[in-house]
Amino acid sequence: MLRKLSAANLAAISFLFAIIAASTSLTDSTITRNAFYLAVLFAIVAFISSRPRVLSRDAILISAAIFCIGLSQAVWLLRFPATITPYNEYLTSATRLLCGAMLVITLGSLQNSLSQNVKNFSKGLLIFGFFYTSGVGIYLHAQNPDMRLEINTVATITAYIYTLQSLLTIYVITNTSWRYKSISTVIVILLTIWVILLTETRTALLIYPVLLLIFFCRRQHMTVKTILSFGLLITLMVAAACHLFTTATERLTNTVNELSNYQKGNGDSSLGSRISMWKAGIHAIEQAPEGQSATHRFDLATQYIEQHEGGNPEALRNIVYHLHNDFIEAGSLQGAAGIIALVFFFALISVANIRYMHTHAMLLLLILPTLIIGMVDTLFIDHRFVTSLTLMLVIYLILQPSRRSTPGSGIQEN
Repeated sequence: MLRKLSAANLAAISFLFAIIAASTSLTDSTITRNAFYLAVLFAIVAFISSRPRVLSRDAILISAAIFCIGLSQAVWLLRFPATITPYNEYLTSATRLLCGAMLVITLGSLQNSLSQNVKNFSKGLLIFGFFYTSGVGIYLHAQNPDMRLEINTVATITAYIYTLQSLLTIYVITNTSWRYKSISTVIVILLTIWVILLTETRTALLIYPVLLLIFFCRRQHMTVKTILSFGLLITLMVAAACHLFTTATERLTNTVNELSNYQKGNGDSSLGSRISMWKAGIHAIEQAPEGQSATHRFDLATQYIEQHEGGNPEALRNIVYHLHNDFIEAGSLQGAAGIIALVFFFALISVANIRYMHTHAMLLLLILPTLIIGMVDTLFIDHRFVTSLTLMLVIYLILQPSRRSTPGSGIQEN
């Protein structure tokens, strides 16, 4: 059957599977997994069938960036087979990252074979997927109104993935010729803030409006009328949030109190425990810069917290899972190689976006929030997040403006 399909059709099928996987990454893990691997399969077959003589520089760099993270995690697994249940997710994350690197280099190099009709249909599917996820989130909250919203994963990861999905949706909508795209954008923003408030995730609440402001300023949409409208919208949202989401806003306002209490020696709080874990993680890196097992890191971190952080109970409860910082997490287990892999990831994608892509949307709406969130939480060991991240990298890559080829070159650029 595959032989009867052209490379262009195979690439289109692969991209549609990628859209489906990205749209269901929170709501339907089985659909996401199957659609993800089908996207990889069809992309590889399409790439082999078309035998492209030209590879895009941006796809090469982004693929290499993803491969660095996946390889570092895979090597750590080979050196220190996971014996503690929470770390078994490394295997899934490493597999998704390595397969994702293959998806980016194959499908990214076949972008020009995708018709505009396929891209337009994909945009509609993405927008539908966002509203479907939002509906599921609101429904789940209605079932458990006294709990932080969780959509098949913890509240924080739910908020992070949903935030990135929202930013991608806004990017897609603003690049359409719809008559009512401004109204659609406002609806997406309001819905996003509502769902994020339900998750009570402070980092997402803080960075989302800032990223939106930067995005719209860069697009030169900020006329005086737009600024006033945006200001009024923010004021109404803040007022509504304070009235309707008291728990979420209390968590936000308590941030300063938690930091102050930590400085006074009381670190038994969300922020205080993270500071204790960061210090313990840095200590673990210093003790084993070549990498170590999860068990050994746990022992080192526990000893440090008991001796230097007053036995912070919240920190001791959480260090069995992760250390709430991507760089510290990677360095304390994978060693210097893990930190280098993360640096390469952000550096290579930044170079690809700045030098070879027509739009910087990927850098602003996907990579920057991932970097910021990764400073206060751990993302790259969560298979749902790395799957979403990889798929969104592919989507931003494919939906960027058309490329132009450099004559006489075997590599393609924007």
